[in-house]
Amino acid sequence: MLSLPINDQLSNLQAWQQNVFCMALAEQNITHFKMFSQAIGSEHGETAENILQLFWEKLTVKGAKINFTIQEENFDAIIPESNDYDFYGVYPAVDFCVITNCIFNSFSTKSKEEALNASQTSFATIASFIELQTDQEIDEATLLLEPLFIEHLAVQETLLKMLNNERSPELIKSIRTYIKSLESTNIGISTVDI
Repeated sequence: MLSLPINDQLSNLQAWQQNVFCMALAEQNITHFKMFSQAIGSEHGETAENILQLFWEKLTVKGAKINFTIQEENFDAIIPESNDYDFYGVYPAVDFCVITNCIFNSFSTKSKEEALNASQTSFATIASFIELQTDQEIDEATLLLEPLFIEHLAVQETLLKMLNNERSPELIKSIRTYIKSLESTNIGISTVDI
């Protein structure tokens, strides 16, 4: 696990803050799953997008009812097995799935670790992407100096600042708007027109 100044803050978030933090990271990185789904000729990207939309509705639409058990079953059915594919795109897609599972867990178990797990997974995506480009393992000290890491840490810090406000549908919508305004995933892939 990366030792970061934000780790303690992530572990001390309230339940709704855990939900939204994980949802925001999934929102930023759903493009990885959609691109993977397109590459294998599947419509699973749309399924994932619909499930993510339901999470946002749960926290922003008064009276929204979601059967998390059924949605989790639907989601589990589309998670790719990384060993079944021989191209890099499966790994960021699986990382998106791990983050989405953190959302399910944050709603169902009230775990205090889901935001931290989502954060670490998102940074792991960056590390594996850099390792792919450089064809060598990256250590923590080197990772902390990488521009993609620095940018994504700033995104996560911004999310934490935004979450340090009174809960409201407007605040949660503004967090989603902020993530969409970035127009790129944590590894710099454009989220526009995907």
